[in-house]
Amino acid sequence: LEMAIENLQKNEGITSHKSSLLNSHLQWLLDNYETAEGVSLPRSSLYNHYLRHCQEHKLDPVNAASFGKLIRSVFMGLRTRRLGTRGNSKYHYYGIRLKPESPLNRLQEDTQYMAMRQQPIHQKQRYRAAQKMDGMAESASNSTPHTTPEQSVAAQCQHHQQFIDVTHVFPEFPAPDLGNVLLQEGFTLNDVKTLQVLYRRHCEATLDVVMHLQFHYIEKLWQSFWSPKAAPSDGPTALPSSEEEPEGTLPKDKLITLCKYEPILKWMRSCDHILYQALVEILIPDVLRPVPSTLTQAIRNFAKSLEGWLMNAMSEFPPQVVQTKVGVVSAFAQTLRRYTSLNHLAQAARAVLQNTSQINQMLSDLNRVDFANVQEQASWVCQCEEGMVQKLEQDFKLTLQQQSSLDQWASWLDNVVTQVLKHHEGSPSFPKAARQFLLKWSFYSSMVIRDLTLRSAASFGSFHLIRLLYDEYMFYLVEHRVAQATGETPIAVMGEFGDLTSLSPTLLDKDDIELGTEGDPGEPLVKRERSEPGHPLQDI
Repeated sequence: LEMAIENLQKNEGITSHKSSLLNSHLQWLLDNYETAEGVSLPRSSLYNHYLRHCQEHKLDPVNAASFGKLIRSVFMGLRTRRLGTRGNSKYHYYGIRLKPESPLNRLQEDTQYMAMRQQPIHQKQRYRAAQKMDGMAESASNSTPHTTPEQSVAAQCQHHQQFIDVTHVFPEFPAPDLGNVLLQEGFTLNDVKTLQVLYRRHCEATLDVVMHLQFHYIEKLWQSFWSPKAAPSDGPTALPSSEEEPEGTLPKDKLITLCKYEPILKWMRSCDHILYQALVEILIPDVLRPVPSTLTQAIRNFAKSLEGWLMNAMSEFPPQVVQTKVGVVSAFAQTLRRYTSLNHLAQAARAVLQNTSQINQMLSDLNRVDFANVQEQASWVCQCEEGMVQKLEQDFKLTLQQQSSLDQWASWLDNVVTQVLKHHEGSPSFPKAARQFLLKWSFYSSMVIRDLTLRSAASFGSFHLIRLLYDEYMFYLVEHRVAQATGETPIAVMGEFGDLTSLSPTLLDKDDIELGTEGDPGEPLVKRERSEPGHPLQDI
């Protein structure tokens, strides 16, 4: 507050007497707003909030221009953007949002302004699409008679944003490695630089749209970049516009020619890995944290549509270019599906792990399992160190006996991965050792579940649910360890295995189809199974 007053006195020439009168105005801004990267609010929304505050407290308001100076004195570095459709765009402050605890969140007027920010297109069409494609129709139909569907969807978007990471910093892209290869005829080095700028801004727009949970805008965004002639020049567009338009443009034929150039295609693939990894970390910053089912379903619907949207947008591009782009998008979509499934399993498993009677029954059933027989059968296949297997068995039982929380179990699983793979750190064999660990973990898991099944264990359902969760989480941990070891993003690691024709020698050995006979230490439970959130896991 003192800094803001000092700035006003220094930059605007406001006297000490006048600045003291503005104390309550400045304090109100600090109490209700906060900086937040990637979030924007309409300027008119903030000013109307301010006028309401002055009216309620019988204060003399300043005009809109002076109010803008007040805001910038409190939130220094605030940027202004013009967002919205052609002919209907509005100025927004970029980098500021309402505090979650602010009473302004409860105002109906604020909901309407949030709707303008979240849904900047013709209202009826826009919200119908949002309800259909973003999986939010149910809550809109259940809204009160005094709340419009537009307000319901906007309020739900605002509510969902607290579960995603809106402060995520978008990493820089690498420069394309053209090497000593001569540029093809038809384009110059300036064309390459123009593509770098345009593609970076296109990716930033994609990130901004996803950060605001406007998933259906992605289709229009891709169409405008890859098939710019597909959108009518005189009609409204659903893309956020900005005052900062790119200085250069590329004709579609030149864009196609550039994309066919191998170094450019490789560079674009690397950029896509960075972009989609950032989107995953924004949408699902913590795979174990409870999130609303409506948000989970919206993300899954988004993932389901991605490949079709991109293929339609790039229908006129060569098959090799489309295959490369779609390959990365497929890995992104698959990652979203896996992580939402993992999150769903985690929420279902919490109830089991917090139930004392179920935990006691699981411990009783587990103590009846013949682990000596399990080890005897598994040792021939896995050739694991017996001491390590016994230690993991004892640690598992002890952790279960202590009625550990889900977070404590996650920490235990992480320690298991660290312990097993520590001998391979820094070695080219790390990815293979990690995959071998998952296979052996799976085999031991199936043997334990088989024993519980044959004994008709009363807690079989609970074990089955826990096994699914630990399986998915173990896979999540291992893919991140492999990504860290290879210097790639998890999206890039999984994308490699999605396209068997382009597997990196670092990630796949020629004899990788074999189970392997290396004596990697230690493995217990869990076989990989696919699970959809639609399963009635709570009934288990």
